[in-house]
Amino acid sequence: MTQDTLPLPAGPSADVDATTLVALGLTETDRPQIAQIVRTLDDISPGNLHVFGREAAGKSAVFSSQLLEHVRNRDLDASGDKLGEVVRIARSLKLDSLHERSKVPVIGGLIDRMRASKGELVQKFSDTNQQIEQLMRDVGEQQSQMGQRVGEFDRMHAIVRDERQSLGLHIAAGKQRLAGLNAELHALAGHEDPQSRIRRGEVDNAIRLLDKRVGDLTVMQHAADQSLPMIRLIQANAIQLIEKFNAVRDITIPSWKRQFAIQLSLGEQKNAVDLSNAIDDATNELMRRNADLMRQTSVETAKANQRAVIDVATLRHVHEQLIATVEEVRSIHREGMQQRQQAEVELARLREDVQQRLALPTRPAGAA
Repeated sequence: MTQDTLPLPAGPSADVDATTLVALGLTETDRPQIAQIVRTLDDISPGNLHVFGREAAGKSAVFSSQLLEHVRNRDLDASGDKLGEVVRIARSLKLDSLHERSKVPVIGGLIDRMRASKGELVQKFSDTNQQIEQLMRDVGEQQSQMGQRVGEFDRMHAIVRDERQSLGLHIAAGKQRLAGLNAELHALAGHEDPQSRIRRGEVDNAIRLLDKRVGDLTVMQHAADQSLPMIRLIQANAIQLIEKFNAVRDITIPSWKRQFAIQLSLGEQKNAVDLSNAIDDATNELMRRNADLMRQTSVETAKANQRAVIDVATLRHVHEQLIATVEEVRSIHREGMQQRQQAEVELARLREDVQQRLALPTRPAGAA
C-alpha cells in the first residue's frame, strides 16, 4: 500500500480561543480539563458522540425537576392563607360594640347592658387571641421550613454553577474536537482510496453528530444561565415572606393587642360619659315632669275648689227642660180633649144612624 492509499492521521485539535473561553464562563486554567474531555472524543463512533455530555445534562435535568418542585410548593400559598386568616379573625372582632348605648330608660338596665357588652367583648377577644396565637405558631413552623429552603436554594445555586462550568468544559472540548475533525476532513480531501473514503465518511458523520451535540449542550448551558437568577429570585421571595411574617408576629399582632387595650379603655370612658349623661338626662326629665304635674294638679285643684256644686248652666238647662216638658204635656192634653170631643160627636152620629136603621120596618121585596 502506497503513501497515497494510507489514511491520514488526525492532526492535533486546535485549542479554543480566549474569547470562546470567556463566553463559556471558563478561564485559561480550565484548558487541562478541556484537553482531558477532548481525549474522550478520540472515539468518534456515533454511540460515543450520542452520549457526549450526558452527565452534565443529567444534572441539569435533575435540578430542573427540583426547581419546579419548589416553585409548585404550596407552603408559600399556605402561609399566605394563614396570614389572611389572621386578618379575617381580627376584623371579626368589632370593638365598636363597646359604644352601643342601651335604649332602656332605667339606669340600672343601662349599666347592666354596658357591663355585659364589655364582658362579651373581652371574652370574644380572648378567644380570638387564642386563634391568632395558634395561627402564628403555624406560620412560625412554616417560616422554619422556608428558612431551610433558603439554605437549599444556596446549594441549588452552587449545583447550577457547577453544572454551567461542566457544560462549558464539554462545549469547549466539543468545539476543539470539531476543529480537529474539520482539519482531518480537509486533509482527507482528494484521497480516493477505500480507507480514506471510509475515514472521510466517518469523520463527516462525526462532525454532524458532534456539532448537534455541542449545540444541545450550548442550549442547556443557556438554560442553566437563566436558572441562576430564577433561584435567587425565589430565594429572595422566601426571605421577604420570612421577614413579613416576623413583622406580623413581632409588630402587627402586639400592636393589635395594644390598640385593643387602648380601645377598651376609651370605650369604658365613653360608657362612663354616656352613663353620666343618662343620669343627668333622667334627672332633668324627672324634674320637668314633676314641675309639669305640679302645675297641672294645682290649677285643676283651684278650679275644682272655686266651682259651684251645681253649675248655673245646669240649672238653666234643667229649667228649660222643665218648662218645655210642661208645655208639651199641656199641649198633648189639649189635643186629647179635642180629639175626645170630636169622637163623642162622631159616636153620637153613628149611634143615631144605627138606631134609625134598626127602627125601619121590614118590607117584602117589590112592595110599594
